[in-house]
Amino acid sequence: MRQLIARTALALILTTLLVAPALAQVIKVTPMSHDFGDMKQQQTETTRVTVTNEGAGLLQIQNVDADCGCTIPTLNKYSLAPGESTDIIIEFSSKKFSGKVHKVIHIETNDPLNPTVDVMVTATVHTPLIIDPVSQRLGFSQSLQGETMSRLATLTATGDEPLVISAGKARKDLFEVKVINNLDGNPQMAAVEVTVPSTMEPGRQRDNVRITTNIAEFPTLDLEMQAWVVQELTASPARVTYRFRKSFQQSIRIAPFRKGTEFKVTSVECDLPEIKLEVIETIVNEETKILVKGQPLAKTDERAIKSNGRMAGTIKVHTNLEHTPVLEIPITYMIRM
Repeated sequence: MRQLIARTALALILTTLLVAPALAQVIKVTPMSHDFGDMKQQQTETTRVTVTNEGAGLLQIQNVDADCGCTIPTLNKYSLAPGESTDIIIEFSSKKFSGKVHKVIHIETNDPLNPTVDVMVTATVHTPLIIDPVSQRLGFSQSLQGETMSRLATLTATGDEPLVISAGKARKDLFEVKVINNLDGNPQMAAVEVTVPSTMEPGRQRDNVRITTNIAEFPTLDLEMQAWVVQELTASPARVTYRFRKSFQQSIRIAPFRKGTEFKVTSVECDLPEIKLEVIETIVNEETKILVKGQPLAKTDERAIKSNGRMAGTIKVHTNLEHTPVLEIPITYMIRM
């Protein structure tokens, strides 16, 4: 008897699984791909695909998106009754692409057997000038103050005319810029050599330079340059902040950016007299701690009144390093007025 009941239950489950999809919503997309063909850079084209509900249930289109901001799908109807159809308008921008481009649009629905459908769009983008990097942004990895680093941005003409470029100084004059025509003996290629000079100040630095070419479609282009210059020594934390404290007590770790750099803290000072500092060399030539102690000013103090209770100063750490003789650490605290 138990076996009969088990077989009957299994038969019901199998029947339900087989019948349910037949009664459910079913998505059909036509076409599943589209080739925009030949395009120029910065050109926009559109196409459309049709979504049809071939099932017996209500088809809910839950989401339509693309894998790139250059491709924008637009859908106005998100619920389709059995046999009903709607269009998805796909807008593709060739932007600064070059060569064969492949993009995918994802359609998510409540179709139980096919919840996600992908539509492929392709294009062949032609440009008279290939720029590397395509983003026209040249970035540098972290470098120490006093070091130099160089990178090339290359330009290649796709036509028969030799490429000739020129460039002035960087707008803020932060980077050194050098033009190389006839790169590697190829008259169709040129490059801009960008150098982070040894004199660049610490911090994240950004600048740009305008490049002029003899290509009619690209008379000028702007190259953005980014660098991150760090000092030989780092402070952790890099900034000291107190909010409405009754007293101050903290340690600041001073260590080299690169292991193996020997250094010595020769003295420390702060332009806030209420801040007291003590130097503790925890690991000789490798790590030093600066102990910060003190108490905030009274709210009746003239300095506190003048600054409206917002005190700001700088801790200066003097060292024996040539390129980092002074390491500055901002310090702030607030007083309840």
